[in-house]
Amino acid sequence: MNDIPRNRHTHKPAPKPVDVKYMTREASRDVFASKLQAAMDAKGWNQSDLARAATAALGGEGVIQRDNISKYINGKAIPSSPKLYAISTALGVNKDELIPGVSVMQPTVRNVPIGVDDLGEGKAWLRVNQPVSWDVALKVLDLLKGDKDE
Repeated sequence: MNDIPRNRHTHKPAPKPVDVKYMTREASRDVFASKLQAAMDAKGWNQSDLARAATAALGGEGVIQRDNISKYINGKAIPSSPKLYAISTALGVNKDELIPGVSVMQPTVRNVPIGVDDLGEGKAWLRVNQPVSWDVALKVLDLLKGDKDE
């Protein structure tokens, strides 16, 4: 019999320890998947239980479907910041326990037109939720594109 530990639901090999600073997207999804499954197992929850509880934690700001939870557990996706916050709140764990080394902010009120949160290490999360002219929109997009090239 193979001695590789496996996630009991996906039959995928458990992820090997990885330095989170150099983790690939696939590896980060796999680590998140195994940590999420472990947190669900600790509560005795299935995907539907977590979907219901996480949707309640969103406080009317959206819905988390069971299909979303399935994608997370199977390493196909990582939730957005608001969904990660809702999932970690529902499970009663710190979001950093699910995604170590990744800074994620609590969801913000949608009516706030502009916001910025410090991610540390010289990075910030910028939110802009307001109407602007096409000229301004294109300038912002151009600035953001330039930031990725650095």
